[in-house]
Amino acid sequence: MNATVRHRDFFHGVFTWISGLSDAGTAGTLEEIHGFWAADARIITCGHVRAAGIEALRKHFGIYPQQYEEVEIREPYYTYLEAGDEVVIEYDILIRRRHREGAAGDGDTGRQEFRVIADFSITDGRISEMCQASGARAGDA
Repeated sequence: MNATVRHRDFFHGVFTWISGLSDAGTAGTLEEIHGFWAADARIITCGHVRAAGIEALRKHFGIYPQQYEEVEIREPYYTYLEAGDEVVIEYDILIRRRHREGAAGDGDTGRQEFRVIADFSITDGRISEMCQASGARAGDA
């Protein structure tokens, strides 16, 4: 991938919006979702389609206020690569669940931190597909 960086500010906006969903207490408005995601956009996690289309994205992001006390997608990213309208980002995401039962370990049992590698396809300035894989960071679960 080359060093051209056209979409970095866009992804800062996307990740800031996602991080704020639990604070806002909303699932994000359709206008906000349309601002970042194409009408037929898909989120694929570890090979499974988690959401396809605006209504499914709305439902997907709708769980944030109910399930998460905090979501933080951390910058700077470990890796940020662009080639035209394909973007690969490696980043950490911290999640603190509202209901803390079932977490492993002592201390802040609701806190989970993951390393994510996501491959994004951009169409007409919006995300048309996000393929991601993640794993718990050792010592942070």
